[in-house]
Amino acid sequence: MKRYINLMDDKGRDAKLLFSGQPKDKQVFYVSENGTPTHTMRVLKTTLQGSYDGLLASYGSNDSIVDALIKGDPELDVKRTGMKISATSRLYISSQLKPARRVSIHEIVRDVKGEKMTERRVLENESNIIDEIPLIMGQIVKKSAMYNKVVFVKKYQLHHVNGLTFEFLYDIAKRLEDEQSLMIVGAGKSGKDPLVFQDGGKKYRGFLEGRTQGSKYLLILHLSNLELKDI
Repeated sequence: MKRYINLMDDKGRDAKLLFSGQPKDKQVFYVSENGTPTHTMRVLKTTLQGSYDGLLASYGSNDSIVDALIKGDPELDVKRTGMKISATSRLYISSQLKPARRVSIHEIVRDVKGEKMTERRVLENESNIIDEIPLIMGQIVKKSAMYNKVVFVKKYQLHHVNGLTFEFLYDIAKRLEDEQSLMIVGAGKSGKDPLVFQDGGKKYRGFLEGRTQGSKYLLILHLSNLELKDI
């Protein structure tokens, strides 16, 4: 699936660009006793009806669930348990084991004895990398001034989608390379808000790094979710 980001440079030009992550090469491989490569897979443990909440709804009490488990295997669905799972998505359910249409997530803070102290709503971050308001490239900082100020936890490569966006990104990469600098990227009208790549995701600060080789360019968006010192 293609992923896009909306970016504006310091000249007020904006463009819709592709970005991608580069997977790391594996350093350790697992094999079986005869040397055959192995791989992991996700399998279905049980269905909703076989979960504790599902069994409680069916049998009414813990004692009844225990009796049912002794007599048989009500937690197993012989048609589905053990099935291979590929792509998944999160789904919230109600106490009636039905899909919930509106969900408000709350965080409960407890003391050392497990007693509830406070409860507060958890506000989920909304993605802002492809909003109508593009991400803004702002302050330029020398690489030599950054090595002990921030830790990068992720990085994405930006890609052009046509000739115009090629020139757009090449110019940025060339400038940053020549100045041996990083460019801070932020969201919002002022460009000071953190970047959020998916709904419910973490907040990051963005830093662009550019490199060129003849007519080729490499533009990397480094991300940090650690508190920054003054730069």
